[in-house]
Amino acid sequence: MHVAIFAPVGRDADILATLLKLLHLQPLICTTCADFTAALNEEAWLAIATEEGLTRCSADKLVQQLQRQPLWSNLPILALADGNALLPGGAVTVIERLGNVTLITRPLRREALMLALVSAHSNRQLQYQVRDQLAQLSAHAAELEQRVDERTVELAREIRERRQVETSLLEARRLESLGRLTGGVAHDFNNLLQVIVGASHLVRMLGKDMPALNKPVDSILRAADQGARLTQQLLSFSRRQPMQLSDVRLDEHLLSMADLLRHSLGRDMTLKVEVAQTPWLVQTDLAQLEIAILNLVVNARDAMVAGGAVTLSIANLELPDNDFPELEALKGRFVQIALRDTGHGMSPAVARQAFEPFYTTKPLGKGTGLGLSQVYGYAHQSRGAAYLRSSPEGTTVCIVLPASAATDATGPTAASDEARVAPEALAGLKVLCVEDDIFVAEYATEMLASLGCRVCIAHDADQAMLSPLDQIDLVFSDVRMPGSIDGVEMAKQILARHPALPVILTSGFIGEPERLGNLPVQFVRKPYTPSVLAATLSAGLAR
Repeated sequence: MHVAIFAPVGRDADILATLLKLLHLQPLICTTCADFTAALNEEAWLAIATEEGLTRCSADKLVQQLQRQPLWSNLPILALADGNALLPGGAVTVIERLGNVTLITRPLRREALMLALVSAHSNRQLQYQVRDQLAQLSAHAAELEQRVDERTVELAREIRERRQVETSLLEARRLESLGRLTGGVAHDFNNLLQVIVGASHLVRMLGKDMPALNKPVDSILRAADQGARLTQQLLSFSRRQPMQLSDVRLDEHLLSMADLLRHSLGRDMTLKVEVAQTPWLVQTDLAQLEIAILNLVVNARDAMVAGGAVTLSIANLELPDNDFPELEALKGRFVQIALRDTGHGMSPAVARQAFEPFYTTKPLGKGTGLGLSQVYGYAHQSRGAAYLRSSPEGTTVCIVLPASAATDATGPTAASDEARVAPEALAGLKVLCVEDDIFVAEYATEMLASLGCRVCIAHDADQAMLSPLDQIDLVFSDVRMPGSIDGVEMAKQILARHPALPVILTSGFIGEPERLGNLPVQFVRKPYTPSVLAATLSAGLAR
């Protein structure tokens, strides 16, 4: 900070400089009007000029310089004039235009000069305080603006995330409603199929000597098998069927399926299986996995009318991963199966609905709209996910499954279980069959009898609990039944009283498969054939 002095005549400049130094102030002696004008800046807390100096300066230039001051600044100026004469006209004009001027007459009196300096210093200090406060206010305003901007961005992100959550919740609720509807339909349809399958096998057994019956019975069973596959896809979407889990090496299993998948594609299409690294084991339902892969291949085939290439790849994933925003809800180790085709791709509108049951863009009679819905349901029931990415160059559909904690796949497949069936072990087996549907109960009894079993019937769980269970070798029960308890609760109560008694549950639709939990029971899906039933009975007895 300095005090600008402009006294071009006499010793006034030196006297003022000496006095200011005694007061520990920094004098800045100006020898020209230009120097004095330039010194009137923010760093000056006072300006002192004699009348001789003011008459030499341009009033316009001084005023212009002072007008460049910040809003808070009004620089104090001391004008020294001869007390024994009138001020020259030029000096008067300058003083009038400068504004904040204090006039002191010469000869100078020390007390008067000191009072003027103190007053000017106090005035300037107040101005500096205003400057500092304005700077603080400006800083606070900038900080507030920054915080508002940051909060605005944060609010926008929160609103965006909330909308995404709301959209996901609505989608989940909609799919849940569709799942319950399709699951209920599948349950009733499976009961009808069970009667058809049971009656067909009974006709085949009774008509051994009537070859003419073989063809129509085979047609009925093929149609029933196709219906069973449809309902299985419905139940996969609804996630309402128990998973029969085993540890699986996906690379080995998909390579073993390659010939079947190539056959499903046809001659004009190629299949390539890519495995970038040794995949981790996954714990999954092998039958559901095979259906899901086959559904993906069939969809890819239908998307490539003029032929093309299908690539089936397997990769380990550590989630979350920014490269997979579709999987942000998953955490941990997963294995991804990706099937990429070179078809025409999907529009965004079609892609959004692709996993819905019964949604299809195929011509009438060419598709059920259940393929991708089965994939979606299977993946989510496996505690994984399914998603797709599409472009005009093709579509990639991905199934993401959680990695198993095991190191080797040792779980047997359903086929190997069935291969170990010993039908003679069932002869004379006393089975309590619990089934509320009269027609299903009738053909279940016939099927059990055809395997050599002796059958007792109970039409609900309450009636079954009143049966002499100590005289029963095995309980075979439906899950969904009227009465105070269903099949799952009945199984718990039976095992609590008779822990060694084998229990087998069956259903076309369980509703809450997690209720089976670690319950030591066997489960068989409706509709079941005599061979599947025999395998399940043998497995139950082996337990």
